[in-house]
Amino acid sequence: MATASANDLTAFTPEIWSPSMQNTFFKESTALGVVNADLRAELSIGDTLHKPYGSYARVQTYTKGTDITVKDIDTTDDYITVNTAKVASFYVDNLDLVQNKYEVVKEFASGAMRQLNNVLDQAVLGQYSNAGTTLDAGDVGGTAGSGIILDVSNCPSIFTAAGRVLNNNKRLGGSRFAMIGPRMLEIIQNYVGGRETGFGDTVSDNGVVGNRFSFRLVLSNNLPFSAVFDMDTILTDTDTITINGVTLTADADGAATGAGHFSIQANADLCNAQIASCINDDGTPGVDTYIALSSDDRQLFEECGIVAVADTEANTLTITGYGDIVVSTSNSVSAAWSSQTQYALMGIDGAVSLIAQVAPTVVFRDPTYRLGKVVHPWMLYGVGTFERNTDQLVAVQFDVSNWV
Repeated sequence: MATASANDLTAFTPEIWSPSMQNTFFKESTALGVVNADLRAELSIGDTLHKPYGSYARVQTYTKGTDITVKDIDTTDDYITVNTAKVASFYVDNLDLVQNKYEVVKEFASGAMRQLNNVLDQAVLGQYSNAGTTLDAGDVGGTAGSGIILDVSNCPSIFTAAGRVLNNNKRLGGSRFAMIGPRMLEIIQNYVGGRETGFGDTVSDNGVVGNRFSFRLVLSNNLPFSAVFDMDTILTDTDTITINGVTLTADADGAATGAGHFSIQANADLCNAQIASCINDDGTPGVDTYIALSSDDRQLFEECGIVAVADTEANTLTITGYGDIVVSTSNSVSAAWSSQTQYALMGIDGAVSLIAQVAPTVVFRDPTYRLGKVVHPWMLYGVGTFERNTDQLVAVQFDVSNWV
């Protein structure tokens, strides 16, 4: 009887490469659709655009035969400075250009341009700090000075309060926008329920999900966020801090090992400083400081603009960033996140001015002693809100400590 032989035909099995690379997903830059970008044409040279404003004349009663009291008028200078340059450079060797299957320059340059636009988006939404009014819980039936814990019951009140502010500030005209985050959209969808079938089911290219409460609702993944971590006691080995899905792990002093691990050092202040360095990727990584994050985790921080500041006096670590960021901790001491805040931005189109003196563009340079190109996607810009436009903006402060 014949038996099957152990044939090895693997040499005939081909490896197949897909026609295109995997998609890389970026945040959509939706805030750029609500800015005044026309000032770019006025700053073809120079680095500062001035736009002064004047005081108001005073109306008084005139009595026949009586001298009029003439009131002084004055002007105040106001300006936006274009002084922020950002670059996202990379190098491609000529050998790779010849031998690679994919158009690597096109792929990476396109991604870099999206990342630069994301930085612009965050800069625009960062103008919440220049809003003429900030709404908090006191404006929707809660405690003044506290952030709003958003739910279905108070959701409409936020928009009516913002509309009242704009009306009181004599900002009756113009197109009104509300930059909202994914969780805020979810609450609005739950509020609308079956009353408006399909609301928010489709997001347009510029982030618009529909009109509600007399505002154009624009979905953004870049709403400003901040959180404070109170830590007056040094962490212990294996304690963790999680920010935006990235876990940082404490290791014994001088024994940091593994991406995202940090040395706890000798006291709480030094421990705090190492956590900040690990988040910010500054200083020198090592077993006695911190181990650098993986590239994917670093991207999760950078795309959200996450920055940490350690305060040795207050024994706190403050992080700021952009998006629906969730933070948590698992530790054996008393360290905890004491506050978590996000700001939505509402107002009238054009209240924020963006001067992109050099819009995101690509420059190629020949490196010394190499065959290839250094690719420099870059931009030069300034963002600001002129004084008389501040009353066209309303910031809404949310307490987001219940996010998980």
